[in-house]
Amino acid sequence: MPDSDDSSTPVYGAGLRAVPACDFCSRPGAIVYFSTAEFVLRFDDFDWESGDRFYACPTCRQLVDAGDWPGLTAYAHLGPRGVRVVEGFRDHHTPGAVVFEPGTDPERGR
Repeated sequence: MPDSDDSSTPVYGAGLRAVPACDFCSRPGAIVYFSTAEFVLRFDDFDWESGDRFYACPTCRQLVDAGDWPGLTAYAHLGPRGVRVVEGFRDHHTPGAVVFEPGTDPERGR
């Protein structure tokens, strides 16, 4: 399996079905998602709605599983808004990742 830290890593299923990028670091090659209760963050200029899933690459998954929130925000190079998103995720996600196979579409049938 290609390393998600490599910016040249292709999106699994490219040409057939695109697999989501990581919601934390935006790199291609998400391999799991975490279920979350939907939440809204209010920023000065807009409201941001979470949705009910956060996708994660292998590295971000390890950081989430370890509960290393400072490590996750540092690895993903998140600014203040991103830090708030991670805090919201931390407070609203269901522990345990849902794994999906490379080349499959985890959004199919939703």
